[in-house]
Amino acid sequence: MKVTKTENILRDLLRKYYSEAQLRLPENYMLREFAFQPFEGKSYIRHLSFQSIASLREYLTRHTPRQAYYSAAIYRDPAAERMEDKGWLGSELMFDIDVDHIKGCDNIVINVEESNFLNIITDKCIDLGKDHLLRLIDVLTQDFGFSRSEILVYFTGNRGFHVVVEAEKEDWLRLNSKERRELVDYIRGIGLDLNRFFTQSKRIKPISPLPTDGGWRGRIARNGIELEDILRNPEAVIERVYVEIDEQVTQDLSRLVRIPGSINGKSGLISKILHSESDILNFKVGDHLSPFKGFAIIRPLIKTPPFNLWGTELSLSEGQLLKVSLPVAVFLALNNAVKIIRIT
Repeated sequence: MKVTKTENILRDLLRKYYSEAQLRLPENYMLREFAFQPFEGKSYIRHLSFQSIASLREYLTRHTPRQAYYSAAIYRDPAAERMEDKGWLGSELMFDIDVDHIKGCDNIVINVEESNFLNIITDKCIDLGKDHLLRLIDVLTQDFGFSRSEILVYFTGNRGFHVVVEAEKEDWLRLNSKERRELVDYIRGIGLDLNRFFTQSKRIKPISPLPTDGGWRGRIARNGIELEDILRNPEAVIERVYVEIDEQVTQDLSRLVRIPGSINGKSGLISKILHSESDILNFKVGDHLSPFKGFAIIRPLIKTPPFNLWGTELSLSEGQLLKVSLPVAVFLALNNAVKIIRIT
C-alpha cells in the first residue's frame, strides 16, 4: 500500500509526540497485553508485551501506530497468541461512556465516504457525558465502596470517557462476564421497578429517600429528586439517575484500554486523565487538548455545509486550499476529509 504525503506528515507528528509523551500505565503493565492499530487498514496488532517503559516508547516511535491500547485483563503470559494460553488472572472493571449515545446529544455527523464520517462532539454532548460520568463515580464510591484513588477517569480523546477501576481487593478482578452484566444492569437500572422501593397503599405510606440510603434510594436522593416526583413518574426518575454505559465493554474480560496520554487516532487529541470532580466539571473539548501547534495548508477531499470544529468555522470545498490550525488539520486528515499540503 502506497504511503501518502499526508500519512507521512501525520506519522512524523505522532512520532515526535511519543518520543516525549507522558503515558500513564498500570503498575503491573508487564502482565498486560498491548495492542496497536497501524495506519494501514483497520486490523490490530495484538499479543504484545513490554518489560520496560523504554521498550514501549521505542515501539511507539518506530512503528507510530494510529491507536494504542493495553488490556484490562492481567495474564501470566500476555504475549501468547491464543487467548486460552495467556493464563487469565483477572480483569479490571471498565466502563465506557460514549456521549453521542446519550439522549439529547446533538453531535454533528458529516459523511466523508462509505462507512467513514466526521463525528463532531458538541459542548452540549460533553456536558451530558460529564453528568453521567459523575453519576457513575457516585455509584462506584457510594454503592460499591471503591475509593476515588482506585478509579481512573479520562477523556478518550474523541467521543467520551473511560472509567477503569483499579481495585485493591483482588476479588473484583475475578468477576466473570455474567456477574459484570449484573453490575451493568444495576448501574443502568435495567428491569428496575421503583414501586417495589416506594410501596404505597391505604395502610402503608412511602418514606422519602435519604442520601445515606443504600442502592437506588440513595442514588435518587443524592440527585435531589423528591418523593412526589418518584410516585408521579418513576420511569422519568430512572432516566434522571441511570448511567449510559456501553454494556458490552464492561462484560468483556479481554477488553482493551486506550493508553491514557496517547493520541486518539480519530481526533488527534490526547486521552486526558481527569483527576478530580473539579477537573470533570471544568473539562472542555478543544484544540488545547492537541499537542500539535502551528498551522497547515490543507486541500479538502469533500464538500461540506458550514460547521464548527473547536471554535473554528469551516466550510470545505473539494480542491480549494485552506489555511487552518494544525490541530484542525490533523483531525480532518485522520478522517480522510483533507490532504495536508504542508505545515506552516
